[in-house]
Amino acid sequence: MGMMIFTTACLAETIFLIWSFTTKDGQDKWKEAVRAGGLALLFLLLLAKVLRGFFRYAFFAGVLAIQVLWVGIRLYRKKEAPFRKGKWILKWIGNMLLYGICLLPAIVFPQYKEPVVTGSYAVKLAEYTWEDESRMETYTDTGENRSLTVKFWYPAEEGSYPLVVFSHGAFGVIDSNYSTCKELASNGYVVASIGHPYHAMFVEDVNGRVTMADREFIQQAYTVNDIGDFEVEEKIYAYSKEWMEIRTGDENFVLDTILQKAAKGEEGPFSMVDAEKIGLFGHSMGGASSVQLGRERDDIDAVINLDGTMLGEYTGYEDGVWYYSKEPYPIPLLDVTSRAADNRKGNPGGPVYVNFYVGENAVDYHYTVFEDAGHLNFTDLPLVSPPLARMLGCGDVDALDCIENVNEMVLHFFDYYLKGKKDSRWEAVY
Repeated sequence: MGMMIFTTACLAETIFLIWSFTTKDGQDKWKEAVRAGGLALLFLLLLAKVLRGFFRYAFFAGVLAIQVLWVGIRLYRKKEAPFRKGKWILKWIGNMLLYGICLLPAIVFPQYKEPVVTGSYAVKLAEYTWEDESRMETYTDTGENRSLTVKFWYPAEEGSYPLVVFSHGAFGVIDSNYSTCKELASNGYVVASIGHPYHAMFVEDVNGRVTMADREFIQQAYTVNDIGDFEVEEKIYAYSKEWMEIRTGDENFVLDTILQKAAKGEEGPFSMVDAEKIGLFGHSMGGASSVQLGRERDDIDAVINLDGTMLGEYTGYEDGVWYYSKEPYPIPLLDVTSRAADNRKGNPGGPVYVNFYVGENAVDYHYTVFEDAGHLNFTDLPLVSPPLARMLGCGDVDALDCIENVNEMVLHFFDYYLKGKKDSRWEAVY
């Protein structure tokens, strides 16, 4: 809708420019009428909820209102602007740029159809910020403890439900898989999503404090793309160990805090947690840390890795050789990837890709491939912001169909292993 409004506004301004050239008149009265009508129509569409999200259109509405007011004052004073060809061309260019800037939120974050929620439970939300007194914040030098914000989706109906914890990828956000979390909650799960400060694009705590991604972490993460250079790969191994220590520390703290509050019977989502049924899932780096935590803790029942390299399974790197954990992966693991990434992982005559190595030596391993998907198609970003997703990496698959398939797969896997629903099925290829 944002692009349509921008195109319409540009077309109207272009028609007025041509008309002004033809008549050698600025046509202020007609511009006033058209802009006033456009402003009224914009508000009517917002009230009728044809357009959703006032923030998307607020700046554009403000510009139209100012233009209507300014021209109205001139007309009231009978001071219609004289026509000057060069001046009107500059005005036309300026308006195009101004409309584009004002409608940028609507273009970058367009309206979209939300994935279907299949469960029968109404879903409640809660958000908390907790301070981990056992860990100092490593991304600052001010001496404070690491602080984590956690968002919960859970059934409105009282009961006992499995707990599932989600970890986003590098530069992700706490709502990266909002639709997946909501789908699980609607089907009877308590879902907690962690906002990892300085690893997330941004995290806003319950007091309104916003923490942006750390610049050094961003540079380190992009270094990973240079894999194949021995010197770089040594750095990658060092970085991955540092990242996994931070991420698993976050997940451990959140899990322990939830379970402590559940044991005390605290209100909200905590009183509904079934501590005997716990699952983890994550995207990219969040998938890697979830896999590692599933190996380290004895209270995790199943793990899903959404297109993440299992960094925690590396035990060493020397002279161009990667070493992996020799202990079989102990719990059910679903490894999910795109077809493009699956094809790149083949290395005839070379070392086995770490995820495949884990799969070959796991107790209960499952592998699923999504055709035509890209890395970010396993999140909600291609729906929330198609331009950003295309820039950062998504495939040609229909974004809505893909994330609905992801959500169905995640639900069925956890239904099978956390709820014992033996009729639950997920596909090897989507």
